[in-house]
Amino acid sequence: MQKHVFNPKEILFSSTTRCNLRCPHCDIKKYPKSLPIKIAKRFIAACAKIKFKRVGFTGGEPFLDDNFLCAVAKETVKHQLCFSRIMTNGAWFRTKKNLVKTLARLCHAGYDGSFCISVDAFHDQSLHKVATFIHVTRDIWKRPNVVTITSVTGAFEKKTHTRLKKLALLLNARLISLAPGQSVIKNDSLFIRISTIALSPIGKASRLKNPWDGKWFRDDFCKGPGHVFFVLPDATVKPCCGYANDSPELTIGSLKKDSPRRLAANAQKNSFVAKVFSSGLHPLRKTLEKSGISFPGKTTNHCFFCHYLVANVPRKTLLAVLKNSSPRLSPPASRLRQPSLCGQ
Repeated sequence: MQKHVFNPKEILFSSTTRCNLRCPHCDIKKYPKSLPIKIAKRFIAACAKIKFKRVGFTGGEPFLDDNFLCAVAKETVKHQLCFSRIMTNGAWFRTKKNLVKTLARLCHAGYDGSFCISVDAFHDQSLHKVATFIHVTRDIWKRPNVVTITSVTGAFEKKTHTRLKKLALLLNARLISLAPGQSVIKNDSLFIRISTIALSPIGKASRLKNPWDGKWFRDDFCKGPGHVFFVLPDATVKPCCGYANDSPELTIGSLKKDSPRRLAANAQKNSFVAKVFSSGLHPLRKTLEKSGISFPGKTTNHCFFCHYLVANVPRKTLLAVLKNSSPRLSPPASRLRQPSLCGQ
């Protein structure tokens, strides 16, 4: 029988939650300060000693903290780790001159990963700026596939398709569908893969889609968004970048006091994290149902279900079930609160 366990090999830095966009579906918790470069560099050095493989960046908009990007890129190269990608909206810059200067500086720092741009109906950034970002990035790194695109699906798909088609035209390229959920933007000098992620139907986006779509997800033991040290601007560390990562149930430590080994040990001691990564969400769901908890329906979105558990099941009940004891339902299952429409 295959043994599943939390096994991080990537550091994913969210050094800032600042952003030049105000997307209608975004519920990222705002932090007043950015992650100190010194703390991040020290953590990379410690992770390199235990054979970590990759470093990536997300936000907020990571390019609004470009000093962090460049300094951490240099440290990553110094310790011979690889890069995964930088998540960006591709429209953060004021002028093309500003863009070229920033990207050239990042390239000089040694960054050789990819750039993933969010383009869909929700990210209403200037597509002309996105096209400029793609052209400049291709020219500096001299790789036709240095940029990928991620699109949120689950609402407004027609508008998303229209925006992707318009972007392809601005790039003098074609939008080509390869298979359901798979497409590319392509010409002689560009090959941009487009992937999709399901809409997060929580907080501001909870009005846009009913997440209880009638079918249960297949447990993947958080293989998709998990098995990372996801570092927030306040140095708090989570085991994944999913919808529930702002919840205290998913906190496994802090860069200010914990080593990588200690963070991994904390993950095993965290009853919720250990359960989800080792046994999956369905055994926990079934135990909760046996205890009297009822859910509004079935969902194919395991990240949403994880968020639902930590946001709606009473903490005492959840902890009691995790300890394999008989939970006392307080409040009754019929009165479980529904997801807030105004954020977590």
